[in-house]
Amino acid sequence: MSIQSSGEYQDRGLELLMADDAEAALSVFEEGARKFPGDAELNLGRALTLNRLGEYVRACEILEGLRGVPGQLEDVLTGLVEAYLGRGLLKQARAAAQEAFEGPAKHDAETLCRLGRVFYQKKKFDEALPYYERAAELSPKWAEAWFGLGACQWALSHPAGAEAALRRAVELEPSDWQARQFLGCLLHDMGRKDDARTILESVPLNIPWQKPALERMVALSWWPKDPERKRQLEGLWRTVMGGAPRPGGVMDVLEELSRKLD
Repeated sequence: MSIQSSGEYQDRGLELLMADDAEAALSVFEEGARKFPGDAELNLGRALTLNRLGEYVRACEILEGLRGVPGQLEDVLTGLVEAYLGRGLLKQARAAAQEAFEGPAKHDAETLCRLGRVFYQKKKFDEALPYYERAAELSPKWAEAWFGLGACQWALSHPAGAEAALRRAVELEPSDWQARQFLGCLLHDMGRKDDARTILESVPLNIPWQKPALERMVALSWWPKDPERKRQLEGLWRTVMGGAPRPGGVMDVLEELSRKLD
């Protein structure tokens, strides 16, 4: 069935974007924009997809044109921050973020976290920190805000603050396995290896693991005696580390890594 309305184009484009098919999403948004010229939501979708594709100049042109359009200003400004950073325009990114901070995001923890994430992903950790701090202040029971704050604190070499924030994130959302893995890595690197082992062992083996967390768990000489868990860990190792181990077997690789990292 063909797409008939601007809303259907918007929904389909977002669906593809969420599925990490940015090229297809852009095609949908652009077709929709041709059929419904001037539709702000479709143009915003185009711009955010162009950001995803790294086409920051084109994204900027669209987003600048949307600044005066009523509604969705927080999305426009967040998109501009990403586009400016992608172009190396830190001053302009700061200004757009500050405009959001003082305006539509003032009491919106979700948008503040998005702003923090954009700066964090560009390794502008000192710029990201105040947005995560404000988000955690506004929504003290929202684990994502504390997770972002903890990651930012760690990147800025504030281990005590990072640990406190990440522990809060895990307390609020016990099944946030990514936060647990991050906390385990942090504790390991702080030399708190017993604490790190406890945290990492609490993460199931049948969920997605990050390579640093798996490396550190192995460095703690952890190896399950239960045959089923051993099989799971071997499979996890192959998946996360990008292939099968050497002929000597997984154990040889793990033992070598343990000596290397310990």
